[in-house]
Amino acid sequence: MTVDERRELLKRIYDFLRINDFNVSEPDLYGLVTFDIVCKRDDEKYILKILYNIDTFNRFSVSSLLKMEKITGSIAIVIGDKTGNGKLENGVLYFRHGIPIFSFVTFRDYINGQKPCVYSAPGGFYVKINGEKMRDIRNKKNYSIGDISQKLGVSRRSVSLYESGTSATIDIYIKLEKLLNDNLSREVDIGLMKNNINIEVESTSDAFIKFVFNMMNNMGYVSEYISRNPFDGLSYDMKSFLMIGTFNNINENINRIVSIKKISDVLGDIPIIFNKEISNKESIYGCPVLNMKDVMNVSDRDKFKKLIEQRL
Repeated sequence: MTVDERRELLKRIYDFLRINDFNVSEPDLYGLVTFDIVCKRDDEKYILKILYNIDTFNRFSVSSLLKMEKITGSIAIVIGDKTGNGKLENGVLYFRHGIPIFSFVTFRDYINGQKPCVYSAPGGFYVKINGEKMRDIRNKKNYSIGDISQKLGVSRRSVSLYESGTSATIDIYIKLEKLLNDNLSREVDIGLMKNNINIEVESTSDAFIKFVFNMMNNMGYVSEYISRNPFDGLSYDMKSFLMIGTFNNINENINRIVSIKKISDVLGDIPIIFNKEISNKESIYGCPVLNMKDVMNVSDRDKFKKLIEQRL
């Protein structure tokens, strides 16, 4: 896929989200790397990474996506076009490093309420089975577990597992659906593969970023550094989420500040700019600006919040 083709895919996704009443950040804000689009509709929030070949999605990108997902209450999704074996199948949920991956068509259907029932895993495609429904239909048709196992060519234990809600390979599922003459599938939980994923702790060598997050932590916030974004990380407590950007000089990187503001508007976070140099500006593009002098005069979280409110 050329750069132009990727931009066309981004535009299609952006336009689709806007048409479906999402508040959407503009694609490629300040050369985003970890994600390409954030969007929100009512209680739905998504962080989207757009790739052509999903095989290029590596573990280095995962921690930042999962961290943002967890802190902001969003769902991280990769939208791609192909894998090494060919095109992504529509209606199939793929995973890489615990992150769900959709084709554009599958994502569009997902947003419109048609959740995937088929997922890709080692060995092929699998279908999630509604075990309770399967058992009810089997009993109504007077089939024993042995009858089902014989007709499907699988063990009795496999049939019992299907009725407990485990998955079947797609070829077995097709036989089962034909045998019982009903749809026995159920939606795949896209959080399925995230239970055992460890979020790696990221660190930075930047002394000013370290100073800012240490200060936030000392005031009672929990702060997370997140690399490869316009912002440097997120700080939060029980009542507020703050998107932090640190600058040596705010006049040197206006586009980055605009990007932080647009992303925070979608996610509902409060953007805060920490400026290392002394400046008379108290806000810029709707982002409160704190200079080192301001920071040194704030001793607790309540005073800090009051200062932010004054500059919003």
